[in-house]
Amino acid sequence: MNIKWLDNLKQALVDEGVMTSEQLTVAETTAQGEDESLIKTLVKLQFLTEEELAGFIADKTHMPYVNLNDYTIDRKVLELAPAKIARRHKFIPLFKIENVLTVAMSNPLGIISIDDISAVAGCPVEAVIASEESINAAIDQWYGIGDSRKELVERLAAELEVPEGEKEEAEYARQLNESRLKKEASEGPIIKLVNSYIAEAILEGASDIHLQPKRDFMEIRFRIDGVLYDKGRLPDRLIPPVTSRIKIISRLDISKRRIPQDGRISLIMRDRSIDIRVSTLPSLYGESIVLRILDKRKEIPTLSELGLSDEDLNTFKKVIKATKGIILATGPTGSGKSTTIYSFINALNKEDKNIVTIEDPIEYEIQRIVQSNVDVKCGVTFANALRAILRHDPDIIYVGEIRDTETAEVAVRAALTGHLVLSTLHTNDAVGAITRLHEMGIDTALIRSVFQCSFAQRLLRRICPRCKKEYQADEHLLKSLRVSSDTKCYKGEGCDFCDGIGYRGMIGSFEILVANKDISALIAEKASEVEIEEAARKQGMKTLLEDALLKAKKGITTLEEVMRLTAEE
Repeated sequence: MNIKWLDNLKQALVDEGVMTSEQLTVAETTAQGEDESLIKTLVKLQFLTEEELAGFIADKTHMPYVNLNDYTIDRKVLELAPAKIARRHKFIPLFKIENVLTVAMSNPLGIISIDDISAVAGCPVEAVIASEESINAAIDQWYGIGDSRKELVERLAAELEVPEGEKEEAEYARQLNESRLKKEASEGPIIKLVNSYIAEAILEGASDIHLQPKRDFMEIRFRIDGVLYDKGRLPDRLIPPVTSRIKIISRLDISKRRIPQDGRISLIMRDRSIDIRVSTLPSLYGESIVLRILDKRKEIPTLSELGLSDEDLNTFKKVIKATKGIILATGPTGSGKSTTIYSFINALNKEDKNIVTIEDPIEYEIQRIVQSNVDVKCGVTFANALRAILRHDPDIIYVGEIRDTETAEVAVRAALTGHLVLSTLHTNDAVGAITRLHEMGIDTALIRSVFQCSFAQRLLRRICPRCKKEYQADEHLLKSLRVSSDTKCYKGEGCDFCDGIGYRGMIGSFEILVANKDISALIAEKASEVEIEEAARKQGMKTLLEDALLKAKKGITTLEEVMRLTAEE
């Protein structure tokens, strides 16, 4: 370590009024007592933020200060420095120009020097400064958490291995030993293992983590952009402590393994409030677990960011101007219905409007509106919460889902009495919402009176913008979708930005049914779904498939994604 340079840095911190000499003395004493670097101690004592300190060091070392969010790092560059060394010494390689490697470091005074990194990489090295927090995040993002976790799994499996002859008997005894399960689940390596999966899922933007036990292992999968991806396997010996750890942190009963349970984990990750809903289900080889990740601070897209055509965007803008009636979003779980409704709410969220919601769960937190949560254990259902909401002088009401006749009746009554009601239904298409209300026993005249709009929605994966290219689609695929053979088709080749998948992000496909005189008359006549759809299409309604094909022809998504949508129908 460069002692002289460190002394110069300490002097500069005091001379320039960044901190007092007393604060510096406290930091030095603490650093010595806890055997850690002065730089880390300054941040821990909150004398400076990591970003402030990184900027100050960059200024004094005349090294550039960088924001790592702006960088896409090539895999070949990452291979120049092993993940283990990068994590240990807090640096990450950024790019290589000619024969010079540029790396981001958090502490130029650390044990490892630029010369050491050069020796590892086998080429000259230049350094830039970034905060330790941003470097840790970049290492997780670009190297992936999997490398360090693989070593941890192997070590744990070896430590906890049961001799083959005793395996069956020991397993039976251990399953019954609740105290032992709690002990294993609370040990550092198991905690680190579970945390690593949760952190990786959040960093990769996964919506769900699936842990599915098989005969000899547990399969781990993440749902990213609507598709499940394999994230490795855990040996059978790790299944009970990992399962118990998840149940402990989600406040479930680890002694109950033969009944489904639902729990919740709340955590803060890099200033983001994350809510995780945990569901367990007894299966053939143990408890299957799904963790649904809800990022409460995730930005709600505007109406124009939903992927609507100009025509559909104008339709939605007109529809949400209604002061009463009911607007219904339809589609299966995970089709983006709630996000679209939240976009409506954001557009309607004005000082002169009182918006009240009942949700299960609350997926986004929105300023100014009143949000409440379903809690069946405490007797708070959609129906009785909705009755309470009506006594809170609402202008606009959002009911997370209409699941039963009671909720449907209260929602319709609210819409009749001068409120705009937004809600969701599980039907395949927009016209199916009307049929579903009929099936719930809602009178035809009431449906006609309150119905403003219903829309069906599905999510399509977007082509990665950085590796997008034109290609010739398979002739059979073109025929299946009735697309002309001379149509330009696009796909993503796979790159570091999209982790080799070829897709990045999602976009909605929509089918919008708006009430007008003709549609209202057909509702009153109890017309069939086919008749109502035909009338709507004559007036310009696009089907889900037609809207998806338009997005594929524009190069937003692929024909393969459109085919996946048709397969789900």
